[in-house]
Amino acid sequence: MLKFLKQFLNRLLPILLIISFTLFGAISLLSIQQLQGDARVINYAGLVRGATQRLIKQEMNGAENDDLIAYLDTILNNLSQQDDTYQLHPLNSTDFHFYILEMQEEWTKIKEEIKRVRKGADPQTLYLMSEDYFELADTAVFAAEEYSESKVEKASDWIFALNILLVLFVIFFWILNRLQKSMASALQAAENANREKSDFLSRMSHEIRTPMNGIIGMTELGKLWVDDPVKMLDCLDKISLSSDYLLSLINDILDMSRIESGKVTLNNTPFSLIEFKNKIFAMFQQKAEESGISYSIEISPEDDCILIGDELRLSQIIVNIISNALKFTPRDGRVRISIIHNQEDADMVSLTFVIEDTGIGMTSDFKKRIFDPFEQAELSTVRQYGGTGLGLSISYSLIKLMEGNITVDSELGKGSCFTVSLNLPLSMEASVPANPPAPLPSDSSAEPDTHLPLHILLAEDNEINFEIASAMLTSMGFTCDHAWNGKEAVELFTAAAPGCYDLILMDVQMPQMNGMEACEAIRTCHCPGCDTIPIIGLSANAFEQDVKLAMAHGMSDYLAKPFNTSQLQQIIGKFTV
Repeated sequence: MLKFLKQFLNRLLPILLIISFTLFGAISLLSIQQLQGDARVINYAGLVRGATQRLIKQEMNGAENDDLIAYLDTILNNLSQQDDTYQLHPLNSTDFHFYILEMQEEWTKIKEEIKRVRKGADPQTLYLMSEDYFELADTAVFAAEEYSESKVEKASDWIFALNILLVLFVIFFWILNRLQKSMASALQAAENANREKSDFLSRMSHEIRTPMNGIIGMTELGKLWVDDPVKMLDCLDKISLSSDYLLSLINDILDMSRIESGKVTLNNTPFSLIEFKNKIFAMFQQKAEESGISYSIEISPEDDCILIGDELRLSQIIVNIISNALKFTPRDGRVRISIIHNQEDADMVSLTFVIEDTGIGMTSDFKKRIFDPFEQAELSTVRQYGGTGLGLSISYSLIKLMEGNITVDSELGKGSCFTVSLNLPLSMEASVPANPPAPLPSDSSAEPDTHLPLHILLAEDNEINFEIASAMLTSMGFTCDHAWNGKEAVELFTAAAPGCYDLILMDVQMPQMNGMEACEAIRTCHCPGCDTIPIIGLSANAFEQDVKLAMAHGMSDYLAKPFNTSQLQQIIGKFTV
């Protein structure tokens, strides 16, 4: 009986694994194909807008273009599934099809108006119709993007469920191993099971699952060691590290996705080159000292100037390269950064960053693909140093977006030298304006002095998020009142005595009235201090357009979730010191 059971399990497990991997691969492939199809539909929907805009300009200038009209007819018919010329797969989105049908109707009217313009009619009507049409096209593209994003979420749920299933298989392997070890006659089978388990885990060691495993594992151990503060604190520290790594990975993937989709725009503002250098130096100084690495940034004081560029994106580029240099440089090594600028003419500066290290270096073959996404030298390097392989790819893409250049000179075992070259306009301002760009990411533990007994209004609809933020505020010595939604936040503020609240922390996504609507309502309520009280937006939407939208609705600043106590204290300190 035991022999039969062992044989049965030995045959069943591979079948289950094959089914699991087949399902995993099939769902992943299907999701990719669907997303590619969605991307084509979104691309063609956007193409309609651009091509129509070009057509209207031509027609208003007397340049007839019947070929472009026929081309747009074909695309719209494809998008509405009345034609299959471009083989666009249908989107199962009612909103998208509704807007496409509206676009077809408006397109018919535009074509009639084009005929009238060709016969000498006033083109002003055609211009106004085209403006409405462009807005309608934007709405259709947004509907298609929303539909595609919902499909991505569903695919992620499926893949996550399969991962859980595979983890359950691992647990099952472990139980089987324990059973087989209890039988002397099944010792060899138990060893094979262990080997299969190791191979399985190796194949499934995807970057995003690694930190998740750490978080889940340390949480379980923390439950076991709840009465041991030392071990519990160790678990919490490791959970924090894994969470930071997972967040970094997610941010890198989102950055890479937005760069590849062309949605990243540069926020060019004046910044001081010397101040930029000081921030970068402070960011890594402590880490370099702890690692026993000589770390320096060289720039002549007379080289200070006010440049116009995206300081945050530029810092992201340099931070990625320096971070790698410190990571791959052993103790007693050296990381040296040189910043060189030459004024090409009265308005333009040639800026060069040279980042040299005495680290492990790289092979000539790896240098050819170093800027490709997810590229890492070899498996042993990944295991020893970690990382996702996205940092340099993101830096490369951002440099190209800035119309700059990056080169690398490296030899295995002898270190690496990265050179970043950019041309940036020279600002005519004598100093950086009072409202500087968003702060650079920093590892510095320095915090502003926020020990004033502040009374804060916290608007947050999620109970766990409120508990976290409230505990952080309490740890800083602040008191807070809680609003469950934007409407309640407005009511609390307007009913409070003048000066009752020193600051408002406003979640953006809330029921009844969202954070932006609540912010506008507070700013226009005519209560004392309504136009001066700092309102800080809190949201998991951390893209540049989200920040700009919040500022446009009257918010004073913006803090992306997740955030830690230091980040919260830092942003509050900007308005209380």
